[in-house]
Order: sequence, then structure tokens, then C-alpha cells
Amino acid sequence: MNQYIGIYRRCELLYIRSEFEKYALQPLEGKILYFLRKGCCTQEDVCIYFNMDKGRIARNLSELEEKGLVCRVVNESNKRQKLVSLTSQGRQVLSGIDRIFEEWDAVCFSGFTEQERCLYQDFVKRIAENAMEYRHSQINQKEGCTYDK
Repeated sequence: MNQYIGIYRRCELLYIRSEFEKYALQPLEGKILYFLRKGCCTQEDVCIYFNMDKGRIARNLSELEEKGLVCRVVNESNKRQKLVSLTSQGRQVLSGIDRIFEEWDAVCFSGFTEQERCLYQDFVKRIAENAMEYRHSQINQKEGCTYDK
């Protein structure tokens, strides 16, 4: 199974990278914009969704902010949080990102019925949830370890 997922992911990355270049975006930056379509959220929400460390997400958000695509402001209710949202320019770029993802899905799901497509998406979602649950359990085990001296 991993062999085929690896092939798919490499092909997807090549496609997305070449398409996102038109918008001067890195793949993760485009995916963050796609995630932000849902509305304003915290920087921590972005980290959790992508299952990535805070530093990497902060750097990507900083790049997107410099490009004028996102806005970060301090949460007035919790001064330690930053709220992230799309700018009007970010929403315009988002329409192009939508098109890129739709075209890639059309390539990948060519010859699939709607039912097969739904089954596939359900299976992959469940696999991802299992993998994330396992990863979090491993992190929790390491944090709970004590070492004898």
C-alpha cells in the first residue's frame, strides 16, 4: 500500500508545485490558504489541522502575510493567540487554488464512479485518523516516560 501512496503523493506534489508557481506559492502555503477558506481561526488550529510544528506554520503564515494573502492579529480575548484570516487578495487567489485541486481530482478519479470516489475518500480519511491517533499516542507515551538515573 505505501508504495502506491508514495507514487501518488510524488505525482501530486509535482503537479501542485508547478501549478502553484503561477501564484508564487509553495505547496504548503496554498494548502493553508485552502484551509483558511472556512474563516478566521487561530494559528494553533492551523498547526493541529496540518499536524505540523508551530515554527513551520508560523514561517509559512509570515510568508503569506508578506504576500498580502493572510492577516494575523492578536486575539483580544486571549492575547497569547494570533487569529489568522484571508485577505481579499487571498480570497481571489483561493479561486485559482480551487481550480487546481479540482483539476487534480479529475485526473486522479478518472474512470471512478461517484460511489468508488466516496469509498476511497472515506477509507483514506479513516487511515489518516488511525495514523494521527497512533502518532499522538506515541508522543503521549514519550512525554509520560520517566528515566531512572
